[in-house]
Amino acid sequence: MKTCLVHEKTFARIQPRLKDVEHKLDVLIMTDEGRFYHAGSRVVTDKVEPEIVFGSLDCFYGPAAGTFIKAVLASDRLDWFQSPAAGVDNAVLKAIGEASKHYTTNHTQAESMAEWALWAALDFLREGPLHRAQQQAAEWKRVQAREIAGSRWLIVGYGSIGEAVGKRVTALGGHVTGLRRSPGPAPGAEEILPIAVLPDELPGADVVLLCVPHTAETEGMAGTAFFSKMKPDALFMNLGRGALVNEDALIDALDKGCPAYAALDVTGVEPLPAESPLWHHPKIMLTPHDSSQTNGTILRADGTFVDNLHRYLNGEPLRNLVDRKAFED
Repeated sequence: MKTCLVHEKTFARIQPRLKDVEHKLDVLIMTDEGRFYHAGSRVVTDKVEPEIVFGSLDCFYGPAAGTFIKAVLASDRLDWFQSPAAGVDNAVLKAIGEASKHYTTNHTQAESMAEWALWAALDFLREGPLHRAQQQAAEWKRVQAREIAGSRWLIVGYGSIGEAVGKRVTALGGHVTGLRRSPGPAPGAEEILPIAVLPDELPGADVVLLCVPHTAETEGMAGTAFFSKMKPDALFMNLGRGALVNEDALIDALDKGCPAYAALDVTGVEPLPAESPLWHHPKIMLTPHDSSQTNGTILRADGTFVDNLHRYLNGEPLRNLVDRKAFED
């Protein structure tokens, strides 16, 4: 029997789907108050040594997040950790990855993040900031707007998020070019090119979206030279990591009128300090790294864990298993 740690709220959602494997599990529940109890007996315990852990958003964003992280890292028996995230560059997740024998990621947040990209792009193309300013000033003036149909999108990092965006843009009549390391066709993209051609592709894009992970190679990739190659009427968006962007260079570029606007869901420092100029820049739309925060994301992540749990208990290959090398310094 395997000891499996899940959050109380998470367990309430997934319990009906565990009927066929519950005899193989000792489910250890964590509450929002940071207490632990066994699901079957409801006996409270201080002994928290799970072999399986589902790090749902209930765990990481709940009031007992610190208690959860300490418990996971303190377990000498941790065999498999199911992450709620797609990346492994977060310091806490990397520490858990180092401590766990098996680590799997979750890519189902791509759907909600793709909707964020469409929302931000439509707001820009349909002159949302100008319309809101006119409403505030009680000015009734018609505005000439643009459409996604016929627009050219450059998606840098064409993985699960990029593909989810590409499918939606293509369905609305946009043209999508995806950049990634591996060649070959991909759903939602008219063409897939190597990232090395990025400087050549920037001048022709109406919308540029970053979806690449943060690595030594991608850090600061969007800097002065990057922005200087963009069209004056283009939109820049970042759904990757804040470290991909030189924020001083971005502000300077926006002030000079190229690109026209930026939509950011991530920043170099999070939470963003109150004194940051990003907060109040008139050409920046900013959200607090919450593009994936939807009920759909939570439910799809639950499904990823339940599927992998059945695989784990039945000796089948786990989906989205991360190579151990990703956690090596």
